[in-house]
Amino acid sequence: MTKIAIIFPTPIATIPTGLTYVIKRFKQNGFDVRVFINTFKKFKNMDQIKNDVIDSFNPDVVGLSYGTYNILEVYRLQRLCKEGGYFVIAGGPHPSIGAEESLRHGADIVFRGEAELGIDDFCRWFTDGQDKTMLVKIRGASYIDSEGRVQHNKKPRRLMKTDELGEMDVSSIDLEPFTVADGSVKGLNVISCGRGCPFRCSFCSHSDWYAWGKRSVDSIIAEMVHKNEEYGITHFWMSDETFTIHKDRIHEFCKRLRNEKLPFTWDAGTRINCVDESLLKTMKEGGMTKITYGVESADDETLKKVNKGYSAKDAYETVLMTGKLGIPMYINLMTGFPWESVEHVENNIRFIKTVEKYVYCFQLYGAVIPYPDTGIYDEYHDIYGFTNWWMQEEFQDAGMVIYQNVANPYKVSTFFQRNLYDDTYVAEDYFFKFDKPYKQAVAKMGFLIGWKAICAQYNSPVKCYFKYAVGRGSQLLYEIFPRLEKRIVGSLIKTNKIHEVRLTGKFVEE
Repeated sequence: MTKIAIIFPTPIATIPTGLTYVIKRFKQNGFDVRVFINTFKKFKNMDQIKNDVIDSFNPDVVGLSYGTYNILEVYRLQRLCKEGGYFVIAGGPHPSIGAEESLRHGADIVFRGEAELGIDDFCRWFTDGQDKTMLVKIRGASYIDSEGRVQHNKKPRRLMKTDELGEMDVSSIDLEPFTVADGSVKGLNVISCGRGCPFRCSFCSHSDWYAWGKRSVDSIIAEMVHKNEEYGITHFWMSDETFTIHKDRIHEFCKRLRNEKLPFTWDAGTRINCVDESLLKTMKEGGMTKITYGVESADDETLKKVNKGYSAKDAYETVLMTGKLGIPMYINLMTGFPWESVEHVENNIRFIKTVEKYVYCFQLYGAVIPYPDTGIYDEYHDIYGFTNWWMQEEFQDAGMVIYQNVANPYKVSTFFQRNLYDDTYVAEDYFFKFDKPYKQAVAKMGFLIGWKAICAQYNSPVKCYFKYAVGRGSQLLYEIFPRLEKRIVGSLIKTNKIHEVRLTGKFVEE
C-alpha cells in the first residue's frame, strides 16, 4: 500500500474542513494515510515535522496543504522533504495561486484549485509506475518537465453537485488539540453545504472558486444526523461563504428540519443582499440562532471600491430588519484600505452605534491584507512597494490575525489587540501608510467593538469593566511607547493560551 503523509504545516485552531476531503480522497484511492495538522497545543516547527512526523512514517509521498502565511518556512520544509528523497505534492490556497513558485521551492506536483479529481489521476499515475510522460493526464496539476519548463495541465470540471464528496472524514485526525474548555471540538460541528462564492470582492482571493457547487438538502441533513449520533453534536456551523445563495434551497432545508422535528440549532454566514424578511423568518423558525453578515463597511465609497454590490443604506436596512426579527448577529467590518480617511472610519462608528443593540459581536479583526490574487494586491503592490511580500522575512507573521498565528502572541501584539480589536496592520503600517488621526479613529472603533466582544465573553460585569479598562490602558501605552508592552509581556509569557479558551463562533469563560 502506498503511504502518504498529509501535512498542514502552519498552526491552526480549528479542523481545516477542506483538508478532510483530501484525506478522504486518498483513502478512497487505497493510500495508507497519516495526517499531521499543526496546532498550538501540539505545535511543531518545520524541522520537528520533518523528523518526528514524516521521517518516522517514511512515506512514499508527502502532501502539504498551505496558505500564504509563513511561506518561507513552508518552502524550507518542502525542500527538506525533497532532499530527503520523498515525492512532494502541494495544494491549498497559495499553491493554487502561485503554482510555479511552489514548484521552484521543492514541490514535485502542485494541485491547483479543487483537487479531488486530480488526486484520483495522481494516485493511478503514482501506483502505475510514475511514468513522467504521463503527467499530462493528471488534471489540474502543475509540474516541471524534463526541460525545466513549468507545465500547467487543464483543470478538471468543477464538482457542481457536492453530494459525491459526502461528509468530512476526521477518522485520521487527532482531535485532542482541537478540544477546548467546554469539551467541544473546534471544527467538528462544521457542515459544508456547498463550495465556492460567485461574488468578486476585491479583498478576497478565490479565483478558482467563483463557480458555486451545491450539496443537496438530503445530504446536509444526513451529515447533521450522523454527527449528532456519533458525537452528540446538536449545534452546527454551516460553513459556506454565502449560505443563502439559493433562497429556495434554504426554505426547503428549514422546512425539513421543522417537519422532521430534528433537535438541531445552527448558525450561518451570508451577505446582506442575499436575504429577505421571509427567508430570515424561515431560518429562525428552522433553528438558526445567529447569522454572520460580511458587511465590511458602512461607507459607500469603500463598498463600491471593494465590489460589494450594495450600499451602506442596504446594510443598515438589512441589519436593522434582522435585529427586529430577534436574530442575533455577528458583523464583520474591515479597516485599513489605502484610500480610507477618518471619515470612512467614522461612518463605521456611526453604523456600530446604530445597530449594536442587535449585534452579539463584531469581528475583532478586519484590517485588510493584500493577499496575492486579489484586486487590492494587483492595484496597489507597485504603488506601496510590497510586491511578493510573502517572500520577505519581515512579513512572515502576517496572517488573518497576527496573534493567532504565532507561537508567542504576547510578543507581537498588545492586550488591546488581542481582546478588543486587532489593529496591528494599521497601527504598524504593514502594507499601507496611515496618518495618526486615521490610526486613532480605528482605535476608537476598536473600543466599541472590543466592549461588545468582552460582554459576549464574560457574564461578570466586574470582569467586563476590568478587561475593558486594561484594554484602554494597553492602547494608551502603545501610543506612547509602542514596543514596551510587547517586550515586557512577551518575555514573561511564551505559551499561546488563547485558543484553549475560545470556541468557534462563541466564547467561553477562562
